[in-house]
Amino acid sequence: MTRRRRIGVAVVGALSVCAVASGCNQPPADFSVSPEAPARGWSEVGGVSETVTVTGVVDGDTVDIVTSTGGMARVRVIGIDTSETKRPETPVQCWGPEATDFLRSLLDGRQVGMVTDPSQDEVDDYGRLLRYLVLPDGRNYSVAAAEAGAARSYVYDRGNPPTAAVDINDAENRAQAAGAGLWGPPCNGGA
Repeated sequence: MTRRRRIGVAVVGALSVCAVASGCNQPPADFSVSPEAPARGWSEVGGVSETVTVTGVVDGDTVDIVTSTGGMARVRVIGIDTSETKRPETPVQCWGPEATDFLRSLLDGRQVGMVTDPSQDEVDDYGRLLRYLVLPDGRNYSVAAAEAGAARSYVYDRGNPPTAAVDINDAENRAQAAGAGLWGPPCNGGA
C-alpha cells in the first residue's frame, strides 16, 4: 500500500472513529479522499468543458456558478445524490449537512472545470444544468464525493447511466467497505 493510500485510509478511519466516539457530524478540516482513486479521463467523457467559479453551495450535489463570461446558473452534479437538506416538507436527512460541508470545503469560491456528459440531458426538470464538476487537481467531484461517503451513486435514467457511472460506483463500494461517511454510524447507509 502506498503512502498516499495509507493516509487516505487513515483519514477515513479517523472520521469513522469520530462519528462513533463523539457523535460528531462534521468531517475533519483536513478530510480528503484518495488521490489515487481511479478516474475516467475527461477526454473519454467527450463532453464540452469550461472553467467556472462556484459562488454558492445549495447542498452536497448542487451549486451556483458564474461562467467566465459572467453568466450565472445552478448546477446539479451528474452521477451522485446526497442526503436531503433543502427539500420542502422533507426533514433534513442523515449526513445531508456533512455532504453539503464536504462540497463547500472542496469547491466553494473556487474555479473548477464543468463538463457535460453527452449521454445525459443538458438540464433537469428543475432547470438546473446537469454537469460533472472537476476539482482543481483534475479529479471528478462525483467520484470524490462517493469515495468519501458524502454521496451515493445515482442514475436518473436507469436505461442511460452517465459515462462515469462505473468510477462512481467503484468509489461508493470503497466507501461502503470502509464505513465512510453516510455508510458508517450514525447513518449506516440510511438517510
